[in-house]
Amino acid sequence: MRDREIQTRQQMPVGVRNSAIDGNNFALLEGIRQAVQQLKSDAAPQRRPQAVIAAGMITSSLGLHEVKHVQAPAGLHELSARVEALRFEGIDEVFYFLPGVRTGPLEASPHNVDSLDIMRGEETEIIGSLECLQLALPLLYIHLGSHTKLVKVDAAGRIAAGSSTLAGELLHSVQQQTVLRSSLPASLPASFDEDFFLRGWENCARSGLTRSLFQVRLLDLHSKFPKESFFSFLSGAVLHEEFCCLKTFTDGAGIQQAVLSGLPHLQPAWEFALKRLGLGVQRLSPEQTEQAFLTGLFRIFEHHRSTQT
Repeated sequence: MRDREIQTRQQMPVGVRNSAIDGNNFALLEGIRQAVQQLKSDAAPQRRPQAVIAAGMITSSLGLHEVKHVQAPAGLHELSARVEALRFEGIDEVFYFLPGVRTGPLEASPHNVDSLDIMRGEETEIIGSLECLQLALPLLYIHLGSHTKLVKVDAAGRIAAGSSTLAGELLHSVQQQTVLRSSLPASLPASFDEDFFLRGWENCARSGLTRSLFQVRLLDLHSKFPKESFFSFLSGAVLHEEFCCLKTFTDGAGIQQAVLSGLPHLQPAWEFALKRLGLGVQRLSPEQTEQAFLTGLFRIFEHHRSTQT
């Protein structure tokens, strides 16, 4: 990046999944070393990178360097104060690792675990969104990915609390690894069916999630509705469970505004359900989400650097 504009990019097919499988981070480090070298060779001498800024799971125990979470409430000042710098063999540039955020008690037990949560990467995206977008505070920030991340941002622009679910992984597993694979669209659905969504929601409330999942197969076998509608039904059932978490998480918080980022094909169902609760909703495109994350990276790094001089 230069002046917060992307100059060029490299993507490597490695990540923390490799570290989890291999039991070490050698593949991840080598992939990033190759990417940095390629970026440098592509750039003119006066435009070569001066530093590497890293956030997200790369700062976890499965990444390149683990940075302990900052305790919420945490904003720009708290995050920038905990940035850690490190060098790696074969790479000239200094790596700056940004911390994630945790909420709740330091020691978990069955009695307090519902108030505990962690995030890595979403905090950086949120810091960038607050700068890039005109957002009314306080707000609920929702990132839809392999996990659903619900984040409360307070009136001072700090991350006040978080709550995460496995909904993204659950949906993917149901689509790819159960009997419902043939009942759901092979590609991401292009349409959202409000009626099927509400039927899925109501059936889940009445009969439970596992029964509602099987009803997707029944609809496929004994009706002629399109598979895109079955995905809306499935989304309604899963979101009913998600909103059990959301209602507990936001109870008494006085939040009127929600921001949706992450997977675009999940956003219509979330927007529909949130508006039924009376919340204002702002959806972010993939381009806006990426720009927010990159802006957050630079903003936290810039603030850290200004406090070190």
